[in-house]
Amino acid sequence: MWLIIRTLFIGVCGAFLAHLVGLPSAWLVGALISVVVVAISGIKVAMPKSTSSMVSLFLGISVALNIEADLIDQLIYWGQSAVLMYGMMAALLAVTYRYYARLPGWKMNEALFCAVPGNLAIMLAMAQDTNANVRRIALTHSVRLLFLVFLVPLFLPLAEREVTLRGFYIEHPEQMIATVFLAVILGWILGKVRVPAAMLVGGITATLILKLSFGWHWKFPEMMLLTLLVFLGCAIGSRFDGLVLREVIPELKAAMGGLIITLIISGSFAAILHYWNDIPWTQAMLAYAPGGMEVMVAIAMNQEVDALFVATHQMFRMLTMSMVIPVLMYWLDKKRTLT
Repeated sequence: MWLIIRTLFIGVCGAFLAHLVGLPSAWLVGALISVVVVAISGIKVAMPKSTSSMVSLFLGISVALNIEADLIDQLIYWGQSAVLMYGMMAALLAVTYRYYARLPGWKMNEALFCAVPGNLAIMLAMAQDTNANVRRIALTHSVRLLFLVFLVPLFLPLAEREVTLRGFYIEHPEQMIATVFLAVILGWILGKVRVPAAMLVGGITATLILKLSFGWHWKFPEMMLLTLLVFLGCAIGSRFDGLVLREVIPELKAAMGGLIITLIISGSFAAILHYWNDIPWTQAMLAYAPGGMEVMVAIAMNQEVDALFVATHQMFRMLTMSMVIPVLMYWLDKKRTLT
C-alpha cells in the first residue's frame, strides 16, 4: 500500500512540476516522466493492476456523455474506416512479425506476440502458457506505449484545466454515482466473459442506458479528469519497475526498430483515411494509433475531434486482435510441427 502511495506521490510531484514549467499535457506527461525516471534509477514503484481498468471505465463514461442522437448513422458511416483499419492491422502484423522473427534468438511465437498492435495484457496472458520470453514481449510493447504516451501529447496537447476548488464541484452527484455503479457492474460482467476493454465498454454502455432512458445530462468535475491523467501516467510509468537498461539493450534496439515500422505503417494508413474519408488528421491518427487506447481517447476528448470515433476504432482493434491471435498461434504451432 505504501509503495502505491509513494508512486502516486512521485507522479503528482512530477505532474505539478511539469504544470509549473508549462510542459504540454503536464498532468499526464509529468507523472509519466517522473515515475519512469525513478523506476530506471532503481527505486521501486508500483500501481494496482486495476488502475488502467478504472481509468478506462471513467473515460468510457466521459465519451458516452458526449454521444449525440445520430449514433447509428455515425457507426454506419464509420464502416469504411473500420475496413481500412483492418487492412492496416494486417500490414502491421505481416511486416513486424517478419522483422522480429528474423532477429537472432527470437522464437516465432515471441515475434507474433510483439507484432500485435496493443493488447498487452492479453498477449502476456497467452505468453504465460508458452515457452516465450515474457519479459521481452512486455518490454517491446512498453517501449511502443511509452513513446506514444510521451510523444503524442506533446504534439497534440491536452487542454490544460484550471486547478481550483471549483474544479471539485460535482453536477448531479446522484446521477454520477448511479452511472459509475452500473458501469462497474457491466464492466465486471463483460470482463468475466473476456470482452476486450471491458471497463471502457461497460462505461459507455451504462452511460448510454441511463442517458437514453432518463435523459440524464451531467459532467465529471474538472479535477477528476486531471486525477485520471495522473493515475494513467503513474500506471504506465510503473511498468518499467526494476528495469536495468544495460541488461535489455538488445530488446530495446529491437523494440525501437519495430516501433519505427509500426509508426510508418499506421501513419500511412491514417493519411489515407484523412484524404479518402475527409477525416481530420488528428482524429485519424488517434483512431489508428497502435496501442495506448486510454491515452488516445483522453487526448481525443480534449481536442476538437470525435472521441467516440477514436474509442470505437480502438475497441474494434482490440476485439479483432483478441480473436485473430489464437488462430495465428494455432497456425504457427502447426507450421512448426510440419517442419
